[in-house]
Amino acid sequence: MGPSGCRKTTLLNILAGRALNGVTGDICLCSSTNNLSKQDKITQVEQIIDQLRIRKCADTSIMFISGGEKKRVNIGTELLTNPSVIFLDEPTSELDSTSAVSLMDVLRDLAMQGKTIITSIHQPSSQIFQSFDQLILLADGKTIFMDKPCNALPYFATMGYHSPSQYNPADYVMDLVSQDMKVREQLKEEYLQNKITKHVNTISNLLQSQYLLAEPSGNEADLTNPDNVNLISNKHESKWPIRFLSQMLILFSHAFFLTGKSQFTFLNFAQALGLAIISGLCWLRMDFSENTIPDRSSFIFFLMTFWPLHTMMHDLLSFPFERTVIEKERATESLGLHLGAAFKNLQHAITVATVLLIGLMLVSGFFVRNLPHWLGVWGKWLSFLKYAYDACLQLQFKGGRIYKCVDGSIISSCQNNPNGIFVSHEAIEFFDVGLNIGLNFLVLFGMFVIFRTLPYLALRFINNHTGHT
Repeated sequence: MGPSGCRKTTLLNILAGRALNGVTGDICLCSSTNNLSKQDKITQVEQIIDQLRIRKCADTSIMFISGGEKKRVNIGTELLTNPSVIFLDEPTSELDSTSAVSLMDVLRDLAMQGKTIITSIHQPSSQIFQSFDQLILLADGKTIFMDKPCNALPYFATMGYHSPSQYNPADYVMDLVSQDMKVREQLKEEYLQNKITKHVNTISNLLQSQYLLAEPSGNEADLTNPDNVNLISNKHESKWPIRFLSQMLILFSHAFFLTGKSQFTFLNFAQALGLAIISGLCWLRMDFSENTIPDRSSFIFFLMTFWPLHTMMHDLLSFPFERTVIEKERATESLGLHLGAAFKNLQHAITVATVLLIGLMLVSGFFVRNLPHWLGVWGKWLSFLKYAYDACLQLQFKGGRIYKCVDGSIISSCQNNPNGIFVSHEAIEFFDVGLNIGLNFLVLFGMFVIFRTLPYLALRFINNHTGHT
């Protein structure tokens, strides 16, 4: 326990094994779960639901349950592997007092079953404070008290700090460790002196009992300097007990389920229907004449730009919020996933995506047909919009439909016969289509694969050196 910035979370990371700089070895935990039958897994889930008292929300989406129930669900996901030690970082934050007490009762039940519960907490109520077995009080990354909570007030009283009567002990000790630097330094010095005295007495007793006291070995982490706390594990250790394919299938089913629920909503349906009606009215019943060809191509380009932009922005906005979950335990849509995975800062990702998409639109050949040679000779081939646009143009104008010529026609067969007709595929020559339909879709599929692979590589290799968890 301690105020904000006293390194509670850093300490938990060290205790949980997330600060493994210089530590070697193999850790294999709970991999036997793969050997459980489906029925055994369901039975285990049902037991945890009853144990955590969340039966009433068992079939409710996580977004529709209360904050206290979400906390319990988070604990339940960890209990699936039946751990002997559970680490929680401020589990009562953002909960009202009743929900906080209820959650701590659940943790107390787990502790009574033989599990070790290690949690950080900011400012508990007196009821929660007295429910702890042991309390470590931190100030500036240093310990100033470590004992039973009931011994906290008597301990500080020996230093001249007396708690007022009828005052919440947790509030008092939090006020004490939030005093000025002089008071905090005194508390740290007193704890250090008491610790040294206890160690001297322990050594004396051990020597009298003819025991030797071995010096502790291993790495030491200084909580007062977070730069010295490396939260990156050894790159060569095998730390995943579940096979890569199993992980991929689980994450795929999870993402497919969440994406489906977020896509098939009334709001998205109303948006698609509204845009379909508006665009349908704008391009309603056009004549089959040459002067409508630019309008038809504009409609195709509108489709080729709006839906990719809409999808990419959706992924940019959704992925950063899922990124923390991914780190703990996705053509255009994939491009948005790549940028969302590569940039932790949402504003940076949106800026890069906007510049990139507009650049790809400009070099696709719709707005500017006569690009500078040094740009058009290669730039247009990098734009996925060009391949989609060219393929759809061919689908629209290669059907052999008859169009009427107009004055000033650009179609060669109409230039000497303005009142004549021509076949629709002759208009393809005006658009300078490079590849046939099959090759265009093949290139788009290749881009799809590339931009699905890039998010995985970004998640695995980018921004991992920061050590944040």
